[in-house]
Amino acid sequence: MKQNLIFVVILLVTLSMVNAIPYYQLDKRATTFGPCPEGSLPILTVTLQPDPPVPGQNCTVTATGTIDSGINPGATLVAVALDGAHNVISSLASVDICSSGVTCPTTSLSVTTTFPVDASLPATYSISIVVIDENKAFVGCSYGAITG
Repeated sequence: MKQNLIFVVILLVTLSMVNAIPYYQLDKRATTFGPCPEGSLPILTVTLQPDPPVPGQNCTVTATGTIDSGINPGATLVAVALDGAHNVISSLASVDICSSGVTCPTTSLSVTTTFPVDASLPATYSISIVVIDENKAFVGCSYGAITG
């Protein structure tokens, strides 16, 4: 009888402690990147660290993929933050692909860059990672939503 009572007390204390932990700390949402809303560009595989990005801190983005039209000298990788209407609210990064360790010309992309995340970004926004060729045409893109 005494052992059952101790078990019940321990169970209730454990359940109340678990219930007291805020859900948002347990809900680790990874950003899922998919195709950009406009056009049928090749989709890039994108990872963020930390994920989701923390406003006011640095974020490392790694973008990989295959660009069939080719990546030549002068191509850039651009990361921008967008609002709900797809308007640019912050330019996060712009990297010359061929000077970041990629041997050009190539069709294979693998770029890692670190950028500061603007502290004034809203809780919910989107990130678009775009590859722009030397002629300023979009040749690859991925789009992910950050929800706060």
